[in-house]
Amino acid sequence: MDDLIIGTAGHVDHGKTVLIKALTGVDTDRLREEKERGISIDLGFAPFRLPGGRLAGVIDVPGHERFIHNMLAGAAGMDLVMLVVDAAEGIMPQTLEHLDILQLLGIKNGIVVITKIDLVEEEWRELIEEEICEELQGTFLEDAPVHSVSSFKGWGIAELKELIDRQTADLEPRSEAGPLRLPVDRSFSIAGFGTVVTGTLIQGKVKVGDRVEVMPPGLEARVRNIQVHDQDVNKARAGTRVALNLSGLEKNSIIRGSVVSNPGYYRETVLLDLSLTLLPRASRRLKNLDPVHFFLGTARTTARVLLLDRDELRQGETALAQCRLEKPIVAERGDPFVIRSYSPMTTIGGGRVLDPHPVRHRRFRPAVIEKLQELEDAADAAGEAPFLRHKLEEMLIADAVCLARETRLDPEKTAQLLEEMVSRGEMEKLDEVYILPVELKRYRQKVLAELDKYHQSRPLSPGISRARLKGFLPSSFGQREYDSFLKNLQERKEITAKDDLVSKYGFKPVPSSEEQKCIDALVNLYCSGGLQPPSFKEAFTGAGVKSERWDEYLHYLQMTGTLVKISEELYYHADTYRKALSVLKRHFASADRITLAEFRDITGSSRKYAQALLEHFDQEKYTRRIQDYRIPLRLKNSDGIKEIDKRK
Repeated sequence: MDDLIIGTAGHVDHGKTVLIKALTGVDTDRLREEKERGISIDLGFAPFRLPGGRLAGVIDVPGHERFIHNMLAGAAGMDLVMLVVDAAEGIMPQTLEHLDILQLLGIKNGIVVITKIDLVEEEWRELIEEEICEELQGTFLEDAPVHSVSSFKGWGIAELKELIDRQTADLEPRSEAGPLRLPVDRSFSIAGFGTVVTGTLIQGKVKVGDRVEVMPPGLEARVRNIQVHDQDVNKARAGTRVALNLSGLEKNSIIRGSVVSNPGYYRETVLLDLSLTLLPRASRRLKNLDPVHFFLGTARTTARVLLLDRDELRQGETALAQCRLEKPIVAERGDPFVIRSYSPMTTIGGGRVLDPHPVRHRRFRPAVIEKLQELEDAADAAGEAPFLRHKLEEMLIADAVCLARETRLDPEKTAQLLEEMVSRGEMEKLDEVYILPVELKRYRQKVLAELDKYHQSRPLSPGISRARLKGFLPSSFGQREYDSFLKNLQERKEITAKDDLVSKYGFKPVPSSEEQKCIDALVNLYCSGGLQPPSFKEAFTGAGVKSERWDEYLHYLQMTGTLVKISEELYYHADTYRKALSVLKRHFASADRITLAEFRDITGSSRKYAQALLEHFDQEKYTRRIQDYRIPLRLKNSDGIKEIDKRK
């Protein structure tokens, strides 16, 4: 690993800031209030070279209990931590709270530094070291090296640098492949330059000129300049402390907890699924919906904890929970977090984010608990497939692009995982969209059941409209998903989809004896009406058809080629329609045009019916209107009526 971030932790006035000055030559107390109090209130930063040549950035965090929230902001992104303990005082309350926080945040690498050894006897220092080692049993620092220094006299400082170099030699570099993610821990303005934000670049990379998005507030800006340890650079990569000069943003629009990222990649959230552990040292149990202070990265907000599988969480226990945040933050799956009691504020627990964009859960639901347990149990490297399946279950049906965006997985990795899951039978692929087999089966059965009900209630209808059938499916089925779903059912020979109608495979309308009587009555009415047929309403009322079934009968008569639609209110019997078309053809055999009056006279109908027929012939391109007459277009094939009948 090249550059690295080193953090400090420990009780107030145990010598963290002085130690950093001895290592780096920089006084990280940068606020007047800090100078006056002699304690760190906000975050300080200083770079120095390790003996091996690597550049290390050191974060000085406050030790005073009132400023733990600033310490939490600094702990995000540490590669190694120095737990600082005063040789005269030993382990103190904030030492333990800092240790708990580091454990909860998943810090793995550390060194214990005993300071101010020039003020104590060697025998006392040995007793303090013994006490420290006992207290650290069972923590990530139980096997960590312990090193003693005097920052004022310089004792042990050179050796500490060598120890840091050895301790971090094998650290893996942070990923540059993913999207940019820079949690902001400071923002300020510089005259003539504008807004500057600082933080630890925990993922991705950034270069001068890039367009970035700051969330919150969700505004875009351009990177005007980049500094790493006070040096101008053209680009910065994951694992470095950076300062970005952003153009197009006001300082007041950015807060600690904002995240600088690639535009459109991240989404804010106010709901998180969590694996939550209550510290053994917590003063009391955590009850369902208790208010807490919530810390993730550099963000801080208040929240309520919904315990999903119990009414209260005891000290030392871990539970599945959903956190409802008061303010939106940016979070990722696997992010560590810390919670502090609402009042008085003490660190009581923390854990990992299982899902940064969940649906709202109800408590004590076995299916919900089982799915979250699966996410919790999955190892980090192998947890991508369960999380992908979990998100698809929430989305119901989606393509690879949507799933990659929702899971924040690399698109190529998402596509690979999806194909592997399809090959194992864990997922179904319908064209370019994916759905879980159990969900596909559920909605296949639902659609087939709805078609059964439709055919039973409307036995003369050739099928239900696509739009109406889609209404029985969840809104997750967009048009593309719906079309792919119907195509799958067609390939299984479970349905027939033709034009706008869908029916069960093999279904054919067959009228009952009562229905046939109504059909015969309708046919007689239209036949006897000839070229002046009854209106739609008159015919169906006269045949005794109930109004709620008019459309069904009409579809049947059109499908069988019995009626031809002229307009919404006007239908002709097919034989009458052919007769009118033949009359028109005979006229054009000896003439090159026809007027409305001429057509009315040769058909023996009224102006109303003649006009409706001619306008219909225009639409079907049998004729074309020019001023007040028509000319022939497509009248060579007298059997064209059959094609028209099928389209109606």
